[in-house]
Amino acid sequence: MAVGQSSVTVGKKRSFIEAWAEKNDSRIKEWKHSIRLFLKSPLAVIGLIIVTTFILMAIFAPYLAPYPNNWRDITKQCLPPSMEHILGTEIYGGDILSMIIWGSRTSLTLGFTIVFTVVIIGTIVGSIAGYFGGYIDELLMRITDIFLAFPSLVLAMVIVAAMGSGLQNVMIAIAVVSWPAYARLIRGQILSIKERNFIEAARAVGASDWRIITRHLIPNSFSPIIVQATMDLGGIIITAAALSFIGLGAGPGEAEWGRMITDGQSRLLSSPWISTFPGIAILLVCLGFNLLGDGLRDILDPRMRR
Repeated sequence: MAVGQSSVTVGKKRSFIEAWAEKNDSRIKEWKHSIRLFLKSPLAVIGLIIVTTFILMAIFAPYLAPYPNNWRDITKQCLPPSMEHILGTEIYGGDILSMIIWGSRTSLTLGFTIVFTVVIIGTIVGSIAGYFGGYIDELLMRITDIFLAFPSLVLAMVIVAAMGSGLQNVMIAIAVVSWPAYARLIRGQILSIKERNFIEAARAVGASDWRIITRHLIPNSFSPIIVQATMDLGGIIITAAALSFIGLGAGPGEAEWGRMITDGQSRLLSSPWISTFPGIAILLVCLGFNLLGDGLRDILDPRMRR
């Protein structure tokens, strides 16, 4: 009898191991297929390289920057590029290369923090509106329409002007004007998924609304959110730089790309390198995120995968 029971136990263990191995094998095949799709797009690979370079630059800024973040030498104002200062110096005597490297940390921190915040807010609002519908959907979508009725940059300028200049207020302002687009996007995804058979099956077995939203609807709706967030990162960095450019973000002399362009504006003809190199940094990081977003769209779109 004991031998028979042990044989059954061993058989169950084997079947569990085989199922686990088969499941993981399918996941590995999916990952390999995704990587092959991504590598088929040279522009997406270039975007990944650019984004990775700037992220590593931001992480290792203390080791890559030739000078500390707050280094300024008033006797070295507006020096042209040289061996000592590869990209020259700005109007306060700061090394431009060092400020661009330190500024990558500021700009990317702003971008990722804002995107994370707006994705969370937009997902919550859009999921509730799309799932429950009715007057809840009407109320939340009308609030969303109010924010969408104003140009985002103008509304962000008004919010920052009311709250006071500073990078923290810039983050809050951009987050306030950016979440409605994600709420609309996730609501549309929820509306298209919530009537499918697997959602009906979840309701039939007694799953709660919270469980259906968090375990079934949101995970199956997140692919376009990832693509949209990746492509929006460049736009958010530009918006933050624009607010700093008009004096509503970083203060004079701070290592922030938009502020650096502003500081060099008065010397654009005599010392063009002060504004040119930060502008190139903004161009490259935005181009990288856009190219990477295109590559992720190709991977996550089921029609492209087929």
